[in-house]
Amino acid sequence: MAPAYTAGLAPLSELPDSLFSLVVTHPLGSLLPRANQVLAMLRELGKGRLPSPGGWLGTSTERRIRQLLVRSSALEYCKDTPDVARAIVQDVLLVLEQVELAWPGTAGLLCQQGITPERAERRARARHTRRAINKLAEQWQQRISLWQALDDVAEEFGIAPAIGTDKDSGHLRDRAWFDLIRLSRWVADIRQLQKLLKLMGQQRPDPEQSASLSQLQQMMSPRDNGPRERRLPGIPMETQGITRSDNLSRMLPLEAALLGHPSLHMLWHARRAEQSLLSYAVAGVMPIDAGNDWPLPRAGKGEGHGKGSQQGPLILCLDTSASMHGLAEQVSKAMVLQALRLAKQQQRGCMVYLFGGAGELLVLDNQTLTLPELLDMLRGSFSGGTDVSTPLTAALTRLQQQEWRQADILLVSDGEFEVSRELQAQVEHGKEALGVRLFGLQLGYATALHAMRKVCDLVHLFSDWRSLEQAARA
Repeated sequence: MAPAYTAGLAPLSELPDSLFSLVVTHPLGSLLPRANQVLAMLRELGKGRLPSPGGWLGTSTERRIRQLLVRSSALEYCKDTPDVARAIVQDVLLVLEQVELAWPGTAGLLCQQGITPERAERRARARHTRRAINKLAEQWQQRISLWQALDDVAEEFGIAPAIGTDKDSGHLRDRAWFDLIRLSRWVADIRQLQKLLKLMGQQRPDPEQSASLSQLQQMMSPRDNGPRERRLPGIPMETQGITRSDNLSRMLPLEAALLGHPSLHMLWHARRAEQSLLSYAVAGVMPIDAGNDWPLPRAGKGEGHGKGSQQGPLILCLDTSASMHGLAEQVSKAMVLQALRLAKQQQRGCMVYLFGGAGELLVLDNQTLTLPELLDMLRGSFSGGTDVSTPLTAALTRLQQQEWRQADILLVSDGEFEVSRELQAQVEHGKEALGVRLFGLQLGYATALHAMRKVCDLVHLFSDWRSLEQAARA
């Protein structure tokens, strides 16, 4: 008797751990038919096919589920991805469990209206099944829309999305996936960053055939029309008047008096929540000179050689110090994603150096980049010190390799670092010997531009935080 009994429960041992308790405790039908039907559904979904009809579900319920599988395109994502198939089956089990728990109450109300128990049960089951299937359709639509978006983004980066192939890493519900999509769409709306990345490596002439960088900069840069200024609201450099906000550092003293009152302190909290505290209005002034205007792409080789210009690889040196935390960190990650996308579209090499304190360097190469590496970069939070010599030295060393000789370097930082004479000399030697162009993207304010200008040919100052906040909320 024991061997036969054990053999009868064999389907339970084949159930995945994530579905075992749900199948065993499910209120619909009998245990063994339910387990056999679930195993059959997993096998067929794993092959990208509709499950065969079974005896566990009712005919109408099974028909609705099969129609939903076809209509939602879920079968395409189940094929050869067991985790996705298990997630789909789990969703079906959960909604059917909700139906079984809900229909008796509705049937009781129908019986009170004079309807026979058998008819009341059929009507109650049908009503709750329709609602559950409609709810499941909305849930699958959102999930499959996410998967489709991930497919599109991952294809642009040349990385397989690997949805559901790693049950332990939890990529299916990973927050970094949402960051991947959000940042990819975000950077597409920031024209200044798009312009900068498109400029890098475009129409790059060979060093021996090109004019000197100083001559090109003088020819391409606009004429000096005198100093100009741009006023930036919200920068604590100059007091302009009175406004309303929730900024405690600029709050007027009369507002603070409300905090000491036994009743009016609640009014203070309400006004702060509404951003209506009387505050000093401040603004800053950013100097603008010709160095912030980018030259047009360089021309190709000299006439008569019969050869066009070349598109070089991209090298990004990304500051990950603590001072970059916040919106600057989001801009940096968005720049990495856009650079990877551009390199994939144009079949160019892309190297990303994430640097912090002395000796802290993380390298991402688009030729060998894996999904976990990209997600780790998106999950990570910036902290630590700033040692700019480590990434620039590594980038200049990389330029000595033949396949990277036509690369441009982009340094992304807030400018809060020191440049030694040795590093400055090393960078100048690299520019003269290799013809490399070193761009700078300063995320912050003009007060820290001096460090970036010591090593970069051209520095682009980006401090339009208001537009960034609007894009982040979109």
